[in-house]
Amino acid sequence: MGICLSCGNFKFLRRLIRKGYKPVISFGNMKKSKEGLTLVLSGGGAKCLSQIGVLEVLKENNIPIRRIIGTSGGALVGGFYAAGKLDDLKKLFLNMTKKDIVKIFFSFPSADSVFASKNMDDILKKFLKHVKIEDMNIPFTAVSFDISNGKKILLRKGSLFEAIRSSISIPGIFKPLKIGKLLLVDGGVSEVLPVDIARKYKNKILAVNVEVYNNTKPKDYNLIKIIEDSVLFQTKELAKIQEKYADFVIHINTDVKYFEFYRAKELIAHGKDAAKKILPKIKRILEKE
Repeated sequence: MGICLSCGNFKFLRRLIRKGYKPVISFGNMKKSKEGLTLVLSGGGAKCLSQIGVLEVLKENNIPIRRIIGTSGGALVGGFYAAGKLDDLKKLFLNMTKKDIVKIFFSFPSADSVFASKNMDDILKKFLKHVKIEDMNIPFTAVSFDISNGKKILLRKGSLFEAIRSSISIPGIFKPLKIGKLLLVDGGVSEVLPVDIARKYKNKILAVNVEVYNNTKPKDYNLIKIIEDSVLFQTKELAKIQEKYADFVIHINTDVKYFEFYRAKELIAHGKDAAKKILPKIKRILEKE
């Protein structure tokens, strides 16, 4: 028999105890929920595929993920995971070739972007067209940026396709996504590693940062390399500041370029290796909670 002390009926409680009843004491809403992680996934182009490996290791080791917050490529991986479709994303990229990458991304430009986005949109819609964020088992937030008014936008409900598509829309590279009066581009404009958003929740924060600059000098520069390095210098410094507020941080540093999605196999392996290194620490801390 359970008795709540907040009812204030202490005389009744004493009578029950004298009769041999053992009360279960409840303090209203103060009981702590089962511990788990808020997972924060950075942007980083193809390097974000390494986050698939991280998620697989966490799942294999029964580490509970209470919510996922992702920017750009991190929103892509995190969104598919929260929707229960990570295997679909993994298979998609494991089967990709260099020719596929060219076909998907390097298509005819438009007036507002270097690359057309139709092929990319068609692929995402194939998996996500009817998926609503609020219907998913894991709470999910995609970070985007409204260039029409200069504000960060957090997409927590509605179309998962639109949330991911807006968050991966690198300004000038892919066409912005218009939702109502919002003109949305890559969330990395303001939140490369959105740890600050995760701080409002009580769970421990695990940040996976793939925006780690590989200081190698290229033999020559082309348009893509200039854009890639310029973005990376900026995002690396911002991510370094934002990751300070996480309880756990996984760094994944590779020589993979922004659009080398065909290297998914080695990227996923990198993610698994990095996750396994920090796994004992995560288990130890969560067990103490």
